[in-house]
Amino acid sequence: MNVAIPPVDSTPDQQATEQLVQRERRERRLSIVVSAAAFFVGYVISAGPAVFMVRRFDLPVFEQVVRTLYLPLVFLVEAGVPVIGPVIKAWVGLFR
Repeated sequence: MNVAIPPVDSTPDQQATEQLVQRERRERRLSIVVSAAAFFVGYVISAGPAVFMVRRFDLPVFEQVVRTLYLPLVFLVEAGVPVIGPVIKAWVGLFR
């Protein structure tokens, strides 16, 4: 007589490993989001000092590099994006 033994879904070790993998995935996603936010904030904050340096040193090549690098921010200001545009304009204006 053959008795069918029901399969065991997973052992406690496998469950712990699966939980650890899920936790690592969440942490990885969170670190990507935090890194992207920090990059964006640093990018916006660096625009003010960059404008100051362009006006201070009066180098055409440096001015062109700064214009190209911060073109997305210029677009946001010129497009009149409700919250971000005026904040960027005010921040850069502090360094003029």
